[in-house]
Amino acid sequence: MTFNKDIYKEFEDVVGAENICDDPLIMAAYKDNPFAAVIMPKNTAEVSAIVKLCNKHKIIFRPICTGWTGLFVPGSLLIDLRRMNHIIEINEKNMYAVVEPYVISAELQAETFKRGLHFCVKGAGSNCAAILRGHGHLDETTSGDDRNHLAVEWVSPEGDIVHSGSLGSSGEWFSGDGPGISLRSILTSAVPPGASPGIFTKAAVKLYHWPGPTAYSLQGQSPRYTLKDKPAYMMARYFSFSTVEEMFNAEIKIGESEIALEHMGFNPAMVAGNITTCNEEFFEVFGRMAKQVKGPGFFIIIAGTSAEDFAYKKKVLDKIIADNNGESLKMVEDPEIEGILLIQCTRISASIRETFRSGGTFKSIPIMGQRDLTIKWATGAGEAKMPLIKKGLILDDGGGFFGWGVEQGHLGKTEIFCAFNPTNQEAMDAVNQWREDQKARAVREFYFAETMDNSEEVSKKLCNYLEWWHKIHKALDPNDVSPEAGSLV
Repeated sequence: MTFNKDIYKEFEDVVGAENICDDPLIMAAYKDNPFAAVIMPKNTAEVSAIVKLCNKHKIIFRPICTGWTGLFVPGSLLIDLRRMNHIIEINEKNMYAVVEPYVISAELQAETFKRGLHFCVKGAGSNCAAILRGHGHLDETTSGDDRNHLAVEWVSPEGDIVHSGSLGSSGEWFSGDGPGISLRSILTSAVPPGASPGIFTKAAVKLYHWPGPTAYSLQGQSPRYTLKDKPAYMMARYFSFSTVEEMFNAEIKIGESEIALEHMGFNPAMVAGNITTCNEEFFEVFGRMAKQVKGPGFFIIIAGTSAEDFAYKKKVLDKIIADNNGESLKMVEDPEIEGILLIQCTRISASIRETFRSGGTFKSIPIMGQRDLTIKWATGAGEAKMPLIKKGLILDDGGGFFGWGVEQGHLGKTEIFCAFNPTNQEAMDAVNQWREDQKARAVREFYFAETMDNSEEVSKKLCNYLEWWHKIHKALDPNDVSPEAGSLV
């Protein structure tokens, strides 16, 4: 739609003339520029007023903070939340932080490190919003977002300001649930379609003990930073095994012993991507690394709060690895390489090297469920990549798969990649077909649903959740101004 002058003026009165724009030349900076206008509120009251105007004039709105996923309806109002970028509170005693939507993870993590705390930074990277839903490198000890979102301030699709959990009953942020019926699942669920209507304006994020330094001492320059001084009680290693069964047994024991700060089932190609600075170097290092590993493996960081704690964790780790015939990758034992991995895999700045650099883009399939089942599914999905590799359509990573334990291995997550050149249509078609085949296999063999899927077939196997979700969405958004972004991608 096109705003007429009167409607435009109503929105302008909310945020000021400098914070709304319908000039196509200015809006060209935004994705594909399908919008009628872009508006930038500074606080919750302005967000609420904007949403109420959208309902009044039947204007579809789409909020964004740091991400561009989901549906962008032509003619809609883009609500850019970049002015809402404040850390409201870091509560050290009760171990949570309250943030606005545009606070990125790197910013919050830097502040929590100073206080001996950290949180679950999502695998998409530390440049993403701190309140982003998802999973990441630290899931073994911090779990994922469905555990870590506490109380939330939310503007409903009709413009009402809602305080969920303890915030609604006591004015405190410490819990995502409160007396009576809980909105927690509706507001923060990562279950498909994975998109809540309305707009988050503040959220409390759970914090955890951080045994590392208040800040890393870095040297070098981009794209290769190294540690000037490695923390005394931190260690990074990569272990490989002869069989998936031995690897899995070691994973379970590590979870039971609770010795890992981070525990990720990286494949060698991902490790090589993390420690190299260009594709040429990557292929050389990966070639050497692939010859040194025994088979499937994982990456682990242990961190102690004292010399005694660190020594104990190392001793337990050594026994678990020995009991399962694991072998350390010598390349990662090099202090410089180890330091690079410590930085990138706790600050979460590694993902772009693992995914985009080698081919230009990637597609993946995330699966969440019982850990042994996610490994079985991932093994098959990795094998299914081999025909594409042989044809030269995707990066040759040896058919690598990866996954990791969540909550000390009680659950599992895997997200298998195909990296390829997006200008190669044959590669694009082949990867899309691979994704469809392996998603169908996940459903057919009851591993679990792909977490960003919204198909009716998946819904029927999971209590017809889509039918219920559509009903909930309609009740929350009777004027259809906040579309089901995740379900319409």
